[in-house]
Amino acid sequence: MTDAIVIGSGPNGLTAAIRLAQAGRSVIVLEAAPQLGGAVRTEPLTLPGFAHDTFSSVYPAAAASPVFARLPLAEHGLVWVHPQACMGHPLPDGEAAVLYQDLDATARSLDIIHPGDGASWKRFAGRYLDAFAAVRDTMLSGFPPVGGALRLTARAGPRAMADFARLLACSAVGLGRRLFAGDGSRAWLYGAAMHGDTPPGRAGSAIAGFYMNLLGHAVGWPSPRGGAQRLTDALVAIGGSLAKLAS
Repeated sequence: MTDAIVIGSGPNGLTAAIRLAQAGRSVIVLEAAPQLGGAVRTEPLTLPGFAHDTFSSVYPAAAASPVFARLPLAEHGLVWVHPQACMGHPLPDGEAAVLYQDLDATARSLDIIHPGDGASWKRFAGRYLDAFAAVRDTMLSGFPPVGGALRLTARAGPRAMADFARLLACSAVGLGRRLFAGDGSRAWLYGAAMHGDTPPGRAGSAIAGFYMNLLGHAVGWPSPRGGAQRLTDALVAIGGSLAKLAS
């Protein structure tokens, strides 16, 4: 008898299957597509010898994931590649606002776009970067997120916790106006916020933009060496190893 059926072989489905198998449950993963991986796939689309990620390519949340940290991904071929700059947001005047893993370098980039904006970002983000583990726990914990919030309050202080809670209901546009005087710096924040699939002017987009950029400082925005498929392949290999052990 099968204990669990996982529909879809994206990274979340594969990880859920692995965790269930580690707990001693029998699992079947069902996938309608001819290739495993969901939106984490790499295909030879153009010239011979060139591989292209067909959907997602960059995985800061995976690099920060405590679940992934407990999996032997490196033993199954996954190597994270960290670019010198996490991302750059090009602007109409030919300049670009750049997110670096180094907070000071990021602040310098934003100050070039508009003097003072870098210092503002450094003040705002620095206190959460120092308490990143508590921020991550708050973002990833179930509802209500009590444990992480208490740790964040203890580490960063009640005001930082109150400002963090405010982000949950705030728009990226509102946060951008509060932090930055320059349109380019605001656009840099809005671009990151779009990864949360919420328009920058809508409530809830502020936390997405803030957290994506904070991840850049805390863990970078890495990609798997050889393409996104390497992440899928590593997860499949771990699942296969567990299946062999079970049999």
